[in-house]
Amino acid sequence: MRMEIKNPASLLFAPLISLLIITSNLISTTDGHDFKIEEASIEEIQRAFTENRLTSRQLVDFYLDRIEELNPLLRSVVEVNPDARDQADVADRERGVNGDRSMVAALGELHGIPVLLKDTIASKDKLNTTAGSYALLGSVVARDAGVVEKLRKGGAVILGKASLTEWYSFRSLGHVPNGWCARAGQGVNPYVPSGNPCGSSSGSAISVAANMVAVSLASETHGSILCPADHNSVVGFKPTVGLTSRAGVIPILPRHDTVGTISRTVSDAVYVLDVIAGFDPQDYEATKEAAKFVPVGGYKQFLNPNGLEGKRLGVVRNPFVSSLNKSSVIEEFERHLRTIRQRGATVADNLEIANVDVIQSSKRSGELTAMLAEFKLSFNDYLKDLISSPVRSLADIIAFNQNNPDLEKTKEYGQATFIASEKTSGIGEKERQAFELMENLSRNGFEKLMMENELDALVTPGTGAIPLLAIGGHPGITVPAGYDSGGMPFGICFGGIKGTEPKLIEIAYAFEQATMIRRPPFSKSFEMNNEVVFGSAYGVGEQCAYRTDIVNNRAYKTNSTLSTARCIALMAASSALSFSIFSSLILILLLTIPSGSCHQINFSIKEVTIHDLQLAFKQNKLTSRQLVEFYLKEIRRLNPILKWVIEVNPDALCQADKADYERKAKVPGSQSRLHGIPILLKDNIATKDKLNTTAGSFALLGSVVPRDAGVVSKLRKAGAIILGKASLGEWSHFRTARGPLAWSARGGQGKNPYTLGEPCGSSSGSSISVAANMVAVSLGTETDGSIICPASFNSVVGIKPTVGLTSRAGVIPISPRQDTVGPICRTVSDAVHVLDAIAGIDNNDNATFKASRYIPSGGYGQFLKVDRLRGKRLGLVRNPFFDFGNNTYLNQTFELHFDTLRGAILVDHLEIANIGMILDYKASGEETALLAEFKISLNAYLRELVSSPVRTMADVIAFNNKNPELEMINEIDQDHFLSAEATKGIGKVEKAAMSNLARLSKDGFEKLMKNNKLDALVTPSYYASSVLAIGGFPGVSVPAGYDTTREPFGICFGGLKGSEPKLIEIAYGFEQAKKIRRPPLFMP
Repeated sequence: MRMEIKNPASLLFAPLISLLIITSNLISTTDGHDFKIEEASIEEIQRAFTENRLTSRQLVDFYLDRIEELNPLLRSVVEVNPDARDQADVADRERGVNGDRSMVAALGELHGIPVLLKDTIASKDKLNTTAGSYALLGSVVARDAGVVEKLRKGGAVILGKASLTEWYSFRSLGHVPNGWCARAGQGVNPYVPSGNPCGSSSGSAISVAANMVAVSLASETHGSILCPADHNSVVGFKPTVGLTSRAGVIPILPRHDTVGTISRTVSDAVYVLDVIAGFDPQDYEATKEAAKFVPVGGYKQFLNPNGLEGKRLGVVRNPFVSSLNKSSVIEEFERHLRTIRQRGATVADNLEIANVDVIQSSKRSGELTAMLAEFKLSFNDYLKDLISSPVRSLADIIAFNQNNPDLEKTKEYGQATFIASEKTSGIGEKERQAFELMENLSRNGFEKLMMENELDALVTPGTGAIPLLAIGGHPGITVPAGYDSGGMPFGICFGGIKGTEPKLIEIAYAFEQATMIRRPPFSKSFEMNNEVVFGSAYGVGEQCAYRTDIVNNRAYKTNSTLSTARCIALMAASSALSFSIFSSLILILLLTIPSGSCHQINFSIKEVTIHDLQLAFKQNKLTSRQLVEFYLKEIRRLNPILKWVIEVNPDALCQADKADYERKAKVPGSQSRLHGIPILLKDNIATKDKLNTTAGSFALLGSVVPRDAGVVSKLRKAGAIILGKASLGEWSHFRTARGPLAWSARGGQGKNPYTLGEPCGSSSGSSISVAANMVAVSLGTETDGSIICPASFNSVVGIKPTVGLTSRAGVIPISPRQDTVGPICRTVSDAVHVLDAIAGIDNNDNATFKASRYIPSGGYGQFLKVDRLRGKRLGLVRNPFFDFGNNTYLNQTFELHFDTLRGAILVDHLEIANIGMILDYKASGEETALLAEFKISLNAYLRELVSSPVRTMADVIAFNNKNPELEMINEIDQDHFLSAEATKGIGKVEKAAMSNLARLSKDGFEKLMKNNKLDALVTPSYYASSVLAIGGFPGVSVPAGYDTTREPFGICFGGLKGSEPKLIEIAYGFEQAKKIRRPPLFMP
């Protein structure tokens, strides 16, 4: 239910949101160039492109930032496109930034322009098409909608999907609030938050009005473009039915459905119409019939400021003017009629339309009868055309809503219209009579009025003429006309008969240019309504508000002032403080609150453990959604510097909402340790979702994995939230031995959050992100040092499990003998909780069957005991591991650590046989073995992909050669790849190398451990990684200190296969005794 909050502090809502809007526009425009994006028209944006004052990437960044800041309040966007920035980059390259611009004019007005699509318009990409309902979430469309295909050909950037009134309000007519849908919540009018945003294209109108996008596409059956445009002070253009394709658009009534535009200006609407209008073989009959109306030379030729001259406009006062109960609106309408006359038009006043009262009633006109039958037929056809879908019929949707009443608010809003539609049995006599009645009413009413009076357009205030235009498939355009005494916008509508778009454009454009009424929301030039409405959109466990976008190696701008202003605005709406106290608090907050610190969470998230988070969930101090939002905000803020995340999961917020719902409903499994906890995955761990799995390389971008990796499947079963993919040393640092340890083409160069220096690798992103408190926990992988080393360098805990203890299925491989997957966390306990979730048998990885015997009954958490160091036997091999030379600080620090470990038995001054050879990558045979194993296992992985741009290592090498700048081949090389490709399988040389590695391990580390009855070998940092790697042994790295340059270092406890319980006891005992870790002091 919606709750109205009326208190003096709510007066601050308007100026605070105004601050949010103003600071966003001033700070997040272009890189130092003087161009104001807010309210900019397509023509102005294209001019800025041409003059090098703006790029498409900067424009997309601006809008994504606006969505990030405003959408939690306005709820107008369901998802943003994870590929939007990439599309913008393509547009910039095509435009030839700073280069030859001779072809710019040929690219078209929409080239590089971001467009939002109503969430009923299909796009064959990573975006969902759901009509705002969870029932269609995950469905896969067969192709782009016809209008989307034309947009792409026009060079537009698909920014995302706009919210709407769910199922066009057709689920339960009159009961579903305008602007509400299950997936986005309640849309809010940006001018009057308690006002009606109208629908069903509410999100399209709100987003354009609030400058969250340049233009949007919407659809209309009966008022769904004209009404929200009217209520949100934007231009809405409803074309003649068939002028634009409806193919790929979730239907209601094919004889009424049309796709049109919502924009801030008439010219913008016309530029979009020019691109999307025209024949589409997928909507053959309607577009073929309407194609005759498309003028040669397009529609922009009719953007004539003198377009009112000589036009005849009709006014029907009863009921369109007389029914208005706001005198201010009537006064404005009369003034507009005078303007129209002054501009050379003739106004035929006091006209009448036959049977107008019948036309205005959807029941009496037959429109409802027709809709009920045609919706079922056309919608079921739409569902059948989907490649895959959780629902295949209207009956399935009804069942879904009944089975998910909390998710879809079925009890509150019902689904009476759906049920009535489902009861229909096709087009019978009753339906045919309804069609005939509508045709007669249109012909003898609106059409007769227009022809007998030789009118070019009917002009009406507000939305009254919508039924006239709907039942005949006629076009209309609404233009901002004013704001009532409460600040609520209203428009003026010009409607005509089929095919009269040229005249309507001339009239609307001339009126707009003569009046120039539109102003952005939150303007200082008019007062806001004092009443603020916050409904379920701000409640705990609310549904997915928007899709989070890809974060890549290019800078993404954020604005700390925006977060603060948004937070204060929310506080203003809900605070019970006195006005004077609250005003003082506002000033203090504005001066003192740092970026990201205000999230309406009475709980400090930084440095918390999984145990802390679960306790906060239980005590209602925190929700999974709030936790995910916090981490996403931190990613926005820090990733441009640290380069530790390649992608964030567009479904992370949805998964968080699901976790909150399950926790509240006490669903079985919701009490598990990882339930509702966000986790990042190294970008070589496959996920069968909207995330890519690329090992940091563009060569694998767009590949489709057949299933989740084994460890990911276990994480999902435990209720964890997959937050995204962490960066890494590209191809797990196996492309070359000479490249940086933490660099990848897709992620850029990762940086240590303590020093901004070397973070080590290859699981660099997994370590950096956890260290910098941008995620709770993460998964990394190790072949030789790739968990232990970055954990040490970034002051976090890394567990490298026994090979086979955790599944490697679905992980981009190097060596089946040495590869393992393990957790990277801030504490030993967190790492153990993750290990408990991911360890165990996986039918897709045979090694897990053998290693499963090591898993203790009751799991690993039972070994988190602070007193278990006592009696343990720990070995020290001083040479070469503790040879720090003249570094007295490290020498002294580790001697202190040895004192701490004295509760255990320290067996000092031990030696490992052939340690020099073990640590020599080439001499040991490790390189020889890995090169051959890599080629074999990578090719096997690539063959199993559902689809992929590359299918062999040779393909990857060729891709790199063809894209030397993208993959920095000249700078970083691919010598390891070339060496691996030259191998011919496991021959004598490789077998000898593997045999030598087994011997070195048996005679070295294993013999040391067994002969001295050691529970663990203690070494600094990552120095013993090869000792553990070649035998598949486990190790745990724990923060051990910070050197004189503030660079962290760790202490590693390594043991024999299956010795994780002992290693956990040792590592946890040391951690609890020393508690060395502290968060980085790095500030961007």
